[in-house]
Amino acid sequence: MRKTWILSFILLISLFLAGCEEKTVTVEKEDIYQKLVMAETLSGMSEKTSTVIRTEGNLSLPTAYEGVTITYTSRNPEIISNNGEVTLPLTCWIESRDQQGTDNDEYANLNDNWPVVIDVVLSYQNQNRSAKLLFVVAPQAGFTCDKYKG
Repeated sequence: MRKTWILSFILLISLFLAGCEEKTVTVEKEDIYQKLVMAETLSGMSEKTSTVIRTEGNLSLPTAYEGVTITYTSRNPEIISNNGEVTLPLTCWIESRDQQGTDNDEYANLNDNWPVVIDVVLSYQNQNRSAKLLFVVAPQAGFTCDKYKG
């Protein structure tokens, strides 16, 4: 009888310890994920998307935040480079291109400003979080698309 109690007690302690260890790993992963979300929110990178960019220069996008590494990949690097350098375009967006990016006079002067999407990857302790930033960039000063009748 005594051996049964000792064996039961050891089994109960083993189950308790095994259960605690698994939760620690889960909580740790959740903490890392929350850190990535906080870095995305608090780094200020999304605040830069609320206005039309009308000047050339660097956007000063954060590349790190409390140990989180932030990398950017521009889908239109000739307007906004991967490091956040802005070059104002010499043409209107739809005036010179259709949705596939090829020249098309049929769409002349429908929209001045260029939408530029930047893919963002936040990395921390072997976990990644993806985000997208949408910037709107105006053509160079003095350049207008005056045929739009909208």
